[in-house]
Amino acid sequence: METKNYNFDKLPEIAAELMVSGYPMELLDGDASYLPLQWVGAIFDSLIERLGDKRVFVLSVLGIQSTGKSTLLNAMFGLQFNVSAGRCTRGAFMQLIPVGEELQQDLGFDFVLVVDTEGLRAIEMVNKQSLNHDNELATFVIGVGNLTVINIFGENPSEMQDVLQTAVQAFLRMKKVNLSPGCIFVHQNVGAISAKEQNMEGQRRLQEKLDEMTMVAAQQEFCDISSFSDVIGFDVKTHIHYFAHLWEGNPPMAPPNPSYSQNVQQLKSKILQAAQKQSQRSILRLSSLKDRIGDLWNALLNENFVFSFKNSLEIAVYRRLESAFSQWTWKLRSHILDLQMRLDNRIRNGDLQNVTREELEVLVQETSDAIEKKVEKYFSEDKDHETLKEQRKLDARKLDYEDELLRRSRELAVTLKGKSLSERELRDNFSCVWNKWIDEVSHAACPPKWVDINAEIKDVLLEHFKETGFHERIRSFPKGRGFSFDQQKHIKTNKYFGFIPDPWSISNADVINLHLITDNIIAGVKAIVDMKEQEGHDYSRSFIHEILNEVQKGVNSVSSNAKCTFNREYSLDLSLHLCKMAAERFKAMHEAFQKANDPVMYLRSKREDFFQCFQIFCQGATSITTFAGFPREKIATALRRAVYERTAKAIAEDMQGKFPDFRGNRANLEVCILRYLAEQENFEYFKQYLKFPKEFFQSYIETRVKSHCLDGSGRLERFLDSSLNLLFEKILSAVSLSTQIVKDRKDREDKVSLWLDEFCRELTEVISLPRSDLRGIEYQEVTDIEFLSSTMAENLAAMRDRLKEEFADADLSLFSRKPHMILAEHFSGCWAQCPFCGAVCINSMQGHDGDHLVAFHRPQAFIGDTWLMWFFGFEYDTRQLNIDICSSAVASDALFRADGGRWIPYKKYRDAGPPHSTWNILPVPSMQAYWKWFVSRFRTQLEVLYNGKFQGKGEIPESWQRITKQQALSELDRS
Repeated sequence: METKNYNFDKLPEIAAELMVSGYPMELLDGDASYLPLQWVGAIFDSLIERLGDKRVFVLSVLGIQSTGKSTLLNAMFGLQFNVSAGRCTRGAFMQLIPVGEELQQDLGFDFVLVVDTEGLRAIEMVNKQSLNHDNELATFVIGVGNLTVINIFGENPSEMQDVLQTAVQAFLRMKKVNLSPGCIFVHQNVGAISAKEQNMEGQRRLQEKLDEMTMVAAQQEFCDISSFSDVIGFDVKTHIHYFAHLWEGNPPMAPPNPSYSQNVQQLKSKILQAAQKQSQRSILRLSSLKDRIGDLWNALLNENFVFSFKNSLEIAVYRRLESAFSQWTWKLRSHILDLQMRLDNRIRNGDLQNVTREELEVLVQETSDAIEKKVEKYFSEDKDHETLKEQRKLDARKLDYEDELLRRSRELAVTLKGKSLSERELRDNFSCVWNKWIDEVSHAACPPKWVDINAEIKDVLLEHFKETGFHERIRSFPKGRGFSFDQQKHIKTNKYFGFIPDPWSISNADVINLHLITDNIIAGVKAIVDMKEQEGHDYSRSFIHEILNEVQKGVNSVSSNAKCTFNREYSLDLSLHLCKMAAERFKAMHEAFQKANDPVMYLRSKREDFFQCFQIFCQGATSITTFAGFPREKIATALRRAVYERTAKAIAEDMQGKFPDFRGNRANLEVCILRYLAEQENFEYFKQYLKFPKEFFQSYIETRVKSHCLDGSGRLERFLDSSLNLLFEKILSAVSLSTQIVKDRKDREDKVSLWLDEFCRELTEVISLPRSDLRGIEYQEVTDIEFLSSTMAENLAAMRDRLKEEFADADLSLFSRKPHMILAEHFSGCWAQCPFCGAVCINSMQGHDGDHLVAFHRPQAFIGDTWLMWFFGFEYDTRQLNIDICSSAVASDALFRADGGRWIPYKKYRDAGPPHSTWNILPVPSMQAYWKWFVSRFRTQLEVLYNGKFQGKGEIPESWQRITKQQALSELDRS
């Protein structure tokens, strides 16, 4: 058996070798009217392995049976297609012709693939299906070819009409799916072909016939076209060739006609000229040609060719574009992150001058010249404009308070100069000034506006739920109580006819799904609160509404076809728990905001800083060392934050360059995830991936980041050290530049203030070091600026060493912006899941226009779908799991149950309304081998999860069970 399998595996290689050697190979089985996609695809894969992914010009021929099509091709290229009277070619055959190296550059391709077809209107095929057969054959060969030779024999009007009608309809279909193949008409066995007048008359008649056939075909294809030249670029003078008969006289004794050979040579020259003019976009490589053949055949099998094939093309083009788009967006994202950090530092440093939209666009445009993208929404006016105005006024008042306190401290220091005072005595003197000033500020400042957060939460909850007795429930809710999902209390089950309970409605999978949704709601609310804390804003009533919306979004995420869902009690309990949990953190946020923005609380928080300034005043100008040490802690805090921010971006960038998972688009990442799942063979991982793909993507990325950074090699420490050294050099450079600017200035005596201005300006986009934080030392009488510079450098070096020791024990939890979230945001997009099978939409834009789309659908059993039967007028769930894929179901006559118990044909699935109507499900009968292997491998676990069985109509085919993991992964890599 192993030897046989080995031989079967070698068959495509043998077929490819025969094609390279010049033998024709069957492309379409004429007896069965069937194209074996797997076999043909394997031959093309072997050709690519043998020759490389070469460029191919495809020449096809079409005509009535026994009109000399194969003879023409054999004479033109020296081929070996069978020729005889009657139907000698069955189906379609392909033969590969190499192009000489000297011609490859001029022509733009490496091989010519000649496709010879059986004749139309074959006697053997005369039945009611013959017309469809001919139309399908013509559509296929014209669609696959760059140029089609349409062969007409003699001047029989009925034969001309037959071939022209079929060919014109095929070209019209190609136009509707945005393909532009060319065509040449060959009119064989025409008497007196040298007569120019007869040629012109023949061309006129053919043009009329083509236009007539075009109008007929346009009616059948429902489009408004009246002439053949509207369908393709056709010139009646150059695209029609008249041939003499092959024989001079009557066979078998007649000699060949020399004029026929001359006509063949002329036609060959015209074909090569036409090929040379072909757009490079229309010349496919072998891999793309393989896909084109598959798309054409699948579309022909479908009832609506144009709808099916056009969408197949769109998917292929979209995926290629998306891969390039992913690289572009990463470059733009990387630049934006850099820009964001620089601007954030400017804001934190108090640099509040206006930045115009044009300036921002210039900063972004340097990186995004190759990307045509609208950026209007990123530069819209700030919604919190008035709030920002008030904040600036408040900041100005705080600066005035600081200036006044520093002035009073200096006046006191002047009276104490020359006295030898202990630190205790200095503190006592400072306290007198401090307490007096704080009292004055307290009387002048407006009292802080404290919000009763518990009362606001109660008001919002009562307004949202309007539930009787809910007020007492809120009041009695114990502090710190957790949330426990209770199946009996929190689940609402479906019922037959609205009142008969469904005994099989709740499966283990349904309960697990509701548990997972609950976990995701809680995680989502925590993420919202985390974000609010990081933004540093004050508490707002709208935060409570965001939590309630998150709960409602989770409740609504349960499929409309699910056998059970959450009830109102669930929403009440979970909302109450989450609001109470968030309340404590909102109180801390509110307190921190008031502390930072209330003048009295703000001044009290900086008492130690002011005392240090007072101490320096008292010691006089000689204490440069003390002066230089003051900003060190301020710089250390800002530098630590900047190092973590820069390192997060550096890690994400490093992983995108080194890991194949993150080099392409999200489809490529999904392939890597599926490979990882197969290698792990952990059903729990699969379950998480199928139910909550977005969360699993993020978890997978986080796992990869942690394994990369925390593998024991010290890589994270090296990343941090690299960022620290880079930023530290910029700070030292700022010290040096500031000193160079200030030391020779004779027009200013306040050199310390001037030095601090220059120092902070140099660091505006490097770290967050507000100039206001250093106001306390700007009035020192320091004259030796160079000594100050060297002392600052020594202090900074000690600070760097201390930070380096700190980073040696750092982990990813210390990052405010995690590296894996940067990557997750880059690979985010639409996460809508197919309502039939749960496959994720491939669009890389969230909230995109148009329908959701999936390249490969999955068995419907993955969402617990089972076969239903009617038994004595009642609907009966067989618990037989459904292994069909929805992309084959939409081409069948099967029905599914939609909302309200309505039964709808899969073909009209959009009639079910959202979410079904928002999906474009292409009729593709094939399924990935990966999911066949998965169903076979985890059959038992799936049956337990969904409380069903793979039996009866859900029986797993024996062919699925023979698929190995390696075969599944190999196909996955090629997809």
